[in-house]
Amino acid sequence: MKRFESLDILRGMSIFGMVFSAIIPYGVLPGWMYHIQNPPPSHTLDITRYGIGWVDLVFPVFIFCMGAAIPFTFRTRWVAKGKDTISDLKGIGERFLMLLAFSYLCVLLSPNFDGYWPQYLILGGFVCLWMIYVKKAPAKVRVAGWIAAFALIAVFYFCFGTPLSLFRRNIIILLLSFLYLFGALIWYVTRNSAWRRGVAFLLVIGLSLFTRLTGFDGALYDNKSLSWLFNMEEINFLMILIPATWVGDFFYNMISKGSTPVFGRKISVHVLFWSLLLLVVLVLAGSYLRWQYTLFAVTTVLGTISLLTYKTARICAPPVFLSALLIIVGLAVENLEPGITKVPCSFSYCFVTAGISILLLLWTEYIRQLIPGSFVGRIFSGAGENPLMSYVTFDMLVVPLMSITCMNLLYRWARPLEFPWAGVFTSFIIVMFTMWLVSRASRRKIYWRA
Repeated sequence: MKRFESLDILRGMSIFGMVFSAIIPYGVLPGWMYHIQNPPPSHTLDITRYGIGWVDLVFPVFIFCMGAAIPFTFRTRWVAKGKDTISDLKGIGERFLMLLAFSYLCVLLSPNFDGYWPQYLILGGFVCLWMIYVKKAPAKVRVAGWIAAFALIAVFYFCFGTPLSLFRRNIIILLLSFLYLFGALIWYVTRNSAWRRGVAFLLVIGLSLFTRLTGFDGALYDNKSLSWLFNMEEINFLMILIPATWVGDFFYNMISKGSTPVFGRKISVHVLFWSLLLLVVLVLAGSYLRWQYTLFAVTTVLGTISLLTYKTARICAPPVFLSALLIIVGLAVENLEPGITKVPCSFSYCFVTAGISILLLLWTEYIRQLIPGSFVGRIFSGAGENPLMSYVTFDMLVVPLMSITCMNLLYRWARPLEFPWAGVFTSFIIVMFTMWLVSRASRRKIYWRA
């Protein structure tokens, strides 16, 4: 079965957002250009600031894409090779361990070094990851990659004094590894029963609520002997991933039956799908600016959109209704919490971002049909097919090459301190170039897989 290209595009856009938000000028842009709880100029974490911005959205969108891809991965494999429970469970465990290893390798193999010669070592780290994670690599290539990776880590430790620690891992990839493990197992057990998955979703909510009321989540986080590997965020974010698996099943069934949505060019269709995007902006703006009547305004708009969907694009009505439910419940629950926050992860944050992710997936499918085969769409689609490579290519390939070729001097010149928006534009260009490189690898069927 063909890939769900819109899901790849949305995943590529989320990775772009992760990399882009990490390299834009620091401390000089408006607050909505950064994590809401890390405001400029110092970017010190402030958990009393409430709201979500576009930067706070990119990680939940990626979690959503991971969850929606789970049904596609398993069901496509079953069509080709048949069901094998032992093999499936073994595959889940292996992928979890490879993602967990990746969370450490991508940090240990790319220490933050200045200077010319260390850049070659970081490029060597990129090659090691390539050998370990490239799809269909022979066993001897993977073994050689592991040996070279450990040798490089030893060089960094003994020659450059780079510390080794259980806390030296990429927290995003670490979270994703556990989310995949728990989410894939939940989907596997409930794959043929929507009500069982609903029960699992409620159990996750109940467990999260219990740990918050008892203070267990804070105690676990403060326990450094455990929190280096496991914390309650790896459970809380399942409130995004589990609804995503339902959306994945919905679109898989639709595509497998050959009934993919065809939206046409009616004015009402354009109004509907641009309204989805405007609704996302409304939710983010209302959350960031703390508008008093955000819930009422969003509920009214969602009701209108749901009615328009039923009349204009009825095939998309179920995910739109689910999105509306998640967003409305999320905004309502916020009134029972101090506010909507990413840190600590609030219920409202999970519900609202899950609902927004569904809307963005539908909007992406609309744009894909409106402008089929676009250059930008191909870039994001190719990057989204190759998420592991996309995530590290900037830090471990592009930046070292720029340092070796002295292109970093031009890059810095194009980011004058007195014109921070020029730095934003420069960041956009360099990250788009990175995504293009990965998309070229994808077009040549070169994939990294955990």
